[in-house]
Amino acid sequence: MRTERRARRVGLGTKLDIMLIACILAIALGFVRITYGVYCRKVDSKYFERAERAVIDIVYNHTPDGFSANLRKMIDTDEFREVRARAVAANDEQIIEDWMLEKPSDNVIEGRVAPDFSQLTEEEKVQYTLYGDYLTLITWTLPDAEDIFDVDVYIQYVVDGVTYNLADPDMSLLDIGTAEEPIEALARYTGNDRIPPTIYQFRGDWLCTACEPILDEWDSNERVPVAQMCVDINMNDVVRERHWFLVNSAVFIALLTLAVMAVTLLLTRRLAATPLKQLAEGTAKFEMGDEGFSRDDVIDLPIRSNDEIGDLYHQIKAMQVRIVDDADALTRATAKRERVNTELNMAAHIQTSVLPRKFPAFPDRPEFDLYASMDPAKEVGGDFYDFFLVDDDHLALVIADVSDKGVPAALFMMSAKIILKYRARMGGAPGEILTSVNAQLCGNNPTGMFVTVWLGILELSTGRLTCTNAGHEYPVVRENGRFRILTDPHGLPLGIMSGMKYRDYTISLRPGDAVFVYTDGVSEANNAEGELYTRARLEMALNQFQGNDPEGILKGVRADVDAFVKGAVQFDDLTMLCLEYRGPKKAE
Repeated sequence: MRTERRARRVGLGTKLDIMLIACILAIALGFVRITYGVYCRKVDSKYFERAERAVIDIVYNHTPDGFSANLRKMIDTDEFREVRARAVAANDEQIIEDWMLEKPSDNVIEGRVAPDFSQLTEEEKVQYTLYGDYLTLITWTLPDAEDIFDVDVYIQYVVDGVTYNLADPDMSLLDIGTAEEPIEALARYTGNDRIPPTIYQFRGDWLCTACEPILDEWDSNERVPVAQMCVDINMNDVVRERHWFLVNSAVFIALLTLAVMAVTLLLTRRLAATPLKQLAEGTAKFEMGDEGFSRDDVIDLPIRSNDEIGDLYHQIKAMQVRIVDDADALTRATAKRERVNTELNMAAHIQTSVLPRKFPAFPDRPEFDLYASMDPAKEVGGDFYDFFLVDDDHLALVIADVSDKGVPAALFMMSAKIILKYRARMGGAPGEILTSVNAQLCGNNPTGMFVTVWLGILELSTGRLTCTNAGHEYPVVRENGRFRILTDPHGLPLGIMSGMKYRDYTISLRPGDAVFVYTDGVSEANNAEGELYTRARLEMALNQFQGNDPEGILKGVRADVDAFVKGAVQFDDLTMLCLEYRGPKKAE
């Protein structure tokens, strides 16, 4: 036989230590994370403000109009790409410079300036060429901005999501128009957009970059973003300071955590773990001997805590004293309970004895065959059935269900059974009988109980069954070899309201027909999932066993109910009665 492996025991002190260590470490890590995040945001915001202020000031206060647009228009052509390709192949930027010197500046072409070239020297004429625009940007505008704001400044433009170099004091002419490496942190910006300050790592360096669109006239008089003015701030020193701050904070927090952890564990052991261990060991000594509990077994420990542990110790001690004092009382109560059980068994035997239990009940009457059973949910039940001959040609059938369970219901059941049988033997239709019985029960019913009753009187010579129903379950009738539920008229249960009148109805039975009556303990039997057996399932079971005699039918239904509930607890009495009519008695 396989035995269950017992889990390894872990002491409460160890569990508290692990819990406290985990909590302290979590708090320490959270504190480091929060302080580091606050420090980084504070430093970053300083550089973000610096980069944004610089790029906006450069664009609007230090960048002359027309130069960036002129330069981009000329180099963003197939002609320039062919010139640059030759220059790169020859590794000679002079080729690009000569080509740019041949191209006049748009400022001259569009009439923005109208110099007298005859009065200019060759060096001065250079300023009115494309190369002059380029020189203005990389020798005057951009270096001047770098000196003022202490940042790296360059101009670039974006076409179809690809970034190209336009002007940079740190580049040569061979780098103009070259595509930049994609930067993941800036990948979402696909045009000459404004890029807010962003920190990222590029080619091993940490940079803070901000970009502002350069607006200029392009193909129309409307000013559009033709390029981006960008500033870079080297963040390597800042990142190193971040790491330094993180390491120092972590070391400080680690030392502080170790100190707090040591003090906390010491206090936890002293104030909680050790007293609880003593309490557990002392409680284990309280055992039951062969002759019961003794005051010598009551816990006695040197615990003087004025907290919950002290309260627990005193409560356990008081509880053990009560257990010792109540041991004898428990023994006496057990003996008393045994006497009560004996009396209940006797009451159950008495109740069973008043119900007809001998079958066949009328062996000398060939007109019918019947069988009945009652299984109480408790020692005694509130259901009952009865059958008796009113006279030589009339058989009374009764099945009833009292509203409660247990001894009170059993007493009420026996009283109702005696009254009903006595009144039925006096004669009359079933409706008259129940009307009279209801009046008697209502007149003397201090407990407020009531009983549902189905009463039928069968005329044996004709097969006419006259019935009445006082709030009981619908009967099931077998006609032409099939059982079906008969939805008969109902009145209120007996004992609820005085002055009630009950109606009769008639069932004409032919030889071979049968009547099956039952209590709600059958139709409302439930399984472990809470599902009810239901009348529909009962009707199916009856038709499954309809070829049997009444005893076989009842036993078949009971087996089907047991298979449905699958061992679930029986909460209600389960009572059934079945009558099969076989025809009138033949004359001798």
